[in-house]
Amino acid sequence: MLRDSLWRRTLSSVSVRAIVLAFGLLSVNCLVAAQEFVPSCPLPFDSIKEAHPIDSSCGPDGVATAEAHRAQNRIKNNFCATGSPVRVTFNTFVRLQSAAEQKHVSFGSSNSLPSDRSLLAGLYTTSSGAKLGEGSPVKYVAFVLDAHHSNVSNGESVNCKKGGKSNNDIHIALGRTPNEDLCNSVTAEMSPHFRPSAWDQLTEIHIGNRPVRITGQLFFDASHKPCKGTSRPSPQRASIWEVHPLYAVDVCSHTTLSGCNANDESVWTPLHVWLASDENEPGAASNRSPANKSQITRVPTSRQR
Repeated sequence: MLRDSLWRRTLSSVSVRAIVLAFGLLSVNCLVAAQEFVPSCPLPFDSIKEAHPIDSSCGPDGVATAEAHRAQNRIKNNFCATGSPVRVTFNTFVRLQSAAEQKHVSFGSSNSLPSDRSLLAGLYTTSSGAKLGEGSPVKYVAFVLDAHHSNVSNGESVNCKKGGKSNNDIHIALGRTPNEDLCNSVTAEMSPHFRPSAWDQLTEIHIGNRPVRITGQLFFDASHKPCKGTSRPSPQRASIWEVHPLYAVDVCSHTTLSGCNANDESVWTPLHVWLASDENEPGAASNRSPANKSQITRVPTSRQR
């Protein structure tokens, strides 16, 4: 009887400790999720930003528990890269991938994130002498192959595991031609934080054969793998280096990459202005270039991340 009584008291004590621990972890997660997202600089798109509930309930660390994962989330939420954006090409992303692999930077899954992300800074030097790596501001011109809200069912840790379109990134696949194989694409991501509503329209339209110019910071998405040989992981892309988060999106007035010089401001119109002009000022569309409206078609999302 005494042994039974001691056993019951031991079980009761263990149960109480387990419950206390469970509530403690729940409280920590709730505190993390309740953090407000406060950028340490004016947002690059400050004049058109729009507040969303996630901005007051999900901080830069998201809900990751491991430090390597928290560090990756903080980079994903960096809107404060400084310096003039460097024009990059498809080959830049491929060479950055090669440079990371030569440095033996860990990647491939959420359990294989690099413990020291400083290795990713200034990793590659362009032919013009610019040092590029994680956190470098860049601009890239390409065609939109696909754009959709990702992780809408369960969310991801950077967005505090919240579901729904307004709480998650917009994943954009970019190609050198309008019909590029996704394994030869480059990825860009629009964060849900303060995202202008006009940007969400990118998931509902095809801009036709008009290149876009995306501006943002370079990010090494170590949770994934690039296409290699016959391997086509999800999402498919040539390099796991991304432009993430986006700082700006512009639409070209011409239909060829050669006619859309990233440094020629005269050929670029901010996405929100371009959309408003097409939808609300039909005359302005024909002044910029032919068949503008005929190139915009509403389509269902076909490629999911």
